[in-house]
Amino acid sequence: MGSIKVKAIVIGSSDYKEKDKRVTLFSLEKGKIYGVLRSVKSPKAKLKFAKELFCFGDFFIETPSNVITGVDVQNNFFELSQDIDKYYIACAILEVVNTVAGEGVENTPLFLETLKALGTIAYGNVNDKYVLIKYLLSIFSAMGYRLAMDACSVCGEKFSGKRYLNLDFGEIVCLGCKAANCIEVSSRVGTALKLLNTTDYKKLSTLKLAKGSEDEVLNILNINFDRRFNKKLKLL
Repeated sequence: MGSIKVKAIVIGSSDYKEKDKRVTLFSLEKGKIYGVLRSVKSPKAKLKFAKELFCFGDFFIETPSNVITGVDVQNNFFELSQDIDKYYIACAILEVVNTVAGEGVENTPLFLETLKALGTIAYGNVNDKYVLIKYLLSIFSAMGYRLAMDACSVCGEKFSGKRYLNLDFGEIVCLGCKAANCIEVSSRVGTALKLLNTTDYKKLSTLKLAKGSEDEVLNILNINFDRRFNKKLKLL
């Protein structure tokens, strides 16, 4: 028997036994891990707050039972629960994390990127879809599928005409390198991708993209996500 302390955020929760909850945590130290909250379905339970999505702080966990004995909350991103649009976008981010994070595998860049994105949605005066797009672009880049918008990823020539997303390799290519399994990336989607990829989270509020372009971008990125990870983000 022993115990560990991890800095983590709740990214999932499910019923476990009659009164318990099993929570999925994304931690700084150990990547995705699981914990059990005992008797938290009671309104008077001391740790009932820890079963909620987005609860972030230091979690104290017994091993090997994985029972969570205490939580020092640093943020619960309460603002996300007050706005349905923010909530759904933030849940999509948790869905991404749940898909790409490895169990027991530390991933500090992903952890920090996730907190940054959630904080921007909760507290920033910004189009929340912009945040999700930027977050997805960072995920693709980190996994080796960077969507370069200046030059074809195959021949290296700068784009002068149409661009295409190669669904087999997750790369942007030119007309000359277009293969069978490609979808066209419109000029306004290309512009949106480039701007969002190069703009810091803190400055996303200064962007104003063509109306509706963010939905086109998210549709393409969702298709790409499905091809890379065999999962469509159901919240989009």
